[in-house]
Amino acid sequence: MAASRDPRAAAIRRAVPAVDASNTGDLPLDAMYEVLLRLPAKLLCRLRVVCRPWRCLLSDPRFAAAHAARHREPLIIAGCLDTAGRDSLVDILDLSGKIVKRVRGQESDIVVSMAFDLVCVKEIETGSFRLLDPATGAAHHLPDKLAEEHAARGFRLRDYGEPVHLFGQVASTGECKVLRMLPYRRSRNRNRGDLFEVCTVNSSSHARWRAKQAPQASFVWNEWTRVVVGPVAHFLSVAGYFAVMNRRVTEQGWIISFDLEAEAWRPNIRGPSSLVEDAIVGRHDRQITLANLNGSLVIVHGPTPYMDLWFLMDAEKDLWVKQYSVEVERCGHLLPMHPLLVLEDGRLVTLIRCMRLLQIYDPRTNSFTNLMELRHSSVISMYTGSLLSLYGEN
Repeated sequence: MAASRDPRAAAIRRAVPAVDASNTGDLPLDAMYEVLLRLPAKLLCRLRVVCRPWRCLLSDPRFAAAHAARHREPLIIAGCLDTAGRDSLVDILDLSGKIVKRVRGQESDIVVSMAFDLVCVKEIETGSFRLLDPATGAAHHLPDKLAEEHAARGFRLRDYGEPVHLFGQVASTGECKVLRMLPYRRSRNRNRGDLFEVCTVNSSSHARWRAKQAPQASFVWNEWTRVVVGPVAHFLSVAGYFAVMNRRVTEQGWIISFDLEAEAWRPNIRGPSSLVEDAIVGRHDRQITLANLNGSLVIVHGPTPYMDLWFLMDAEKDLWVKQYSVEVERCGHLLPMHPLLVLEDGRLVTLIRCMRLLQIYDPRTNSFTNLMELRHSSVISMYTGSLLSLYGEN
């Protein structure tokens, strides 16, 4: 029986020029595609110089995506607080601490957030923001002005505090959308509140913010209580926060969610009642944060004496499952810890926030192993892009 053909190979064959026999011998393109997928990224980048068709094949984004699926080596992306005395603004490293790629910035640049392999950079001198792709170096500058709808109502940008940008990719179009949140800081006018705006990031120079309604419920303004999973931005509600702080079960939604694709707020998600019950019996302290673990929304409850990870299984049914209960005292401290990734063997990559220390937690042995300390990094996350793209064209 003939072997089944990989549909990705057919897609690549249609997308790039055929490779002539002088370059491949008698090896069919499908077979060559399969062989190349098995090679390490650094070697493939060298093979780009063999001929133009090979360069097209090895530079094709679909081949890079297929190669990344075969070579799932976890990568860390770290953004520097400033570039003074530093060689780079953003570093991408493997779990051994080896730097795979460095991205330089301007002296007045700082990294303020990361998501979906993009970096949000603020230029201190001008106060402007841009999204940076560390793989290609491409930068998309975000509009500085208010949405036209907000400006028409007499709102002024100077009346609002430091903006927060959350961004994600829309699956149906592949576009990146940004949700900008502007906190109102003039308390004497109670008729005004925080502003919410959305912008689509593309190559157009006419990008603008679009005004959106504020959510009906209030949420906690904290970098550890907001996260983007897929095309949805999630926030810990004030009601959810006080449910844990006061150790009281509430029927109010814990999670406030904004759908970047629909550009609208979703129904709130209730939290796990068992989490509050654990707090009532004194098993935990009363800290609660949010995380994106391998594409799942996770409530992090802890850290002492345990850090419990509650995974959202069904948003419509408000169904959460506790998949990890980490005995934090085993690592020798009681400092706040943030989970970054679940490895294929079930181990957790975690970050001790105040120390910028990365560790791996092994649930089989209930033990921690130090990976690296990134003291000069302001933002640390996981990088899920292709190594093939990081190594560039040379």
